[in-house]
Amino acid sequence: MTGDELIELATRYFTALDDRDSDALANLLAEDCVLRIETHDITHHGRAAIRALFTARWEAPPDTMVNARHHDFTHSPSPSCGRITSQFTVTYSGPEPPAPKSNANVFSMRDRKITRISVYMAGANSIKG
Repeated sequence: MTGDELIELATRYFTALDDRDSDALANLLAEDCVLRIETHDITHHGRAAIRALFTARWEAPPDTMVNARHHDFTHSPSPSCGRITSQFTVTYSGPEPPAPKSNANVFSMRDRKITRISVYMAGANSIKG
């Protein structure tokens, strides 16, 4: 994949999260994708498990729903390795939203699918599961 293609795939991932679109998210992930929250020593194995993690988070009752928005990206693609690092800000809205965070994800890609997501997040784990 080219650098632009890696950026486009990472951008589609964050759009799926912000739109709470579990179908779009699942379509980006390889069947054997691994989501690793490095800063909290949490691992989720497989497309189905990752989809279930986010779907459960997005099904919270409206009066407790905290919305995340990912923005202000700096993408650093490495086409020869099939990886991209995305640094970004996450802001939240809803009841008792957490403070904004500065986070980074490292994506590994194969055959135009995400095979691994390594998450480095500031502060408390906001991806419960």
